[in-house]
Amino acid sequence: MAIQLLLKPLKVAGGMRLAGIGGNRDKKVAGDIQFGMKTNSKQVQKKLNSFKSRIPRIIDKGVKQAGFQLLDIIRTKTKKGLDINSLPFSPYSSGYIKKLNREGKSTKVDLFYTGRMLGSLSPNSTIKKTGKHKITLAFTNAQMRQRALYNQVLNEPKRKFFGFNKRTEKIINKSFEKFINKELRKIRIWV
Repeated sequence: MAIQLLLKPLKVAGGMRLAGIGGNRDKKVAGDIQFGMKTNSKQVQKKLNSFKSRIPRIIDKGVKQAGFQLLDIIRTKTKKGLDINSLPFSPYSSGYIKKLNREGKSTKVDLFYTGRMLGSLSPNSTIKKTGKHKITLAFTNAQMRQRALYNQVLNEPKRKFFGFNKRTEKIINKSFEKFINKELRKIRIWV
């Protein structure tokens, strides 16, 4: 959006002769010329204020999308049997593998027994806005929170699945920047 200046002649006073290109084609030209100025600065200010008020909403929307993306990455890695550093989980104990075999369940280490723990990471209830441009990703069920704590921290060997590393952070940041740029391009500032 650019401020436009429109120059309009307001008053022509006096006169003088100016020789034309042909020599004898004289034209009468104004001696004193006064110009008025008209701008669209009010329009520009209105657009800028509108733009300024939209930015926080765009950032909050982008942060929430980043939370959804992180949730998807956690679920995908866990399903593949990978921890937050993309390394395979430590194997189950032989006693636990026997139990899984008796029950006819998969012995692949993917932290999936009944599906309730990762199922309690539902996007609608898990991702909450907790402050200005902040979200929290959490388990909705207290029992599943305890189960996740056991897998993540208390159990030996530890199977860290709930979190992210620098690589994941870069991926999410790149998506966030792409989203913000796309949203800012949608807002037409220029008149």
